[in-house]
Amino acid sequence: MLSTVSSYRVNKAKVGDFVKDLSTFKRSMGFVSDINESTGMMLVKFPKIGKNKWLLWENYGHYVVIK
Repeated sequence: MLSTVSSYRVNKAKVGDFVKDLSTFKRSMGFVSDINESTGMMLVKFPKIGKNKWLLWENYGHYVVIK
């Protein structure tokens, strides 16, 4: 029996976008300051916790872009 997997496109962030972290790390909302396409990572500034973090750029539902 074959199962079908529904696939949908989740928006990727761009430099200057605000993103809401939905992961278990609970980092709140951040600002995308850099994207490294060769490594597939984006640098996000989280002012609430006062840290910059490199996150996976390909969006698997671990963040949402705030428009």
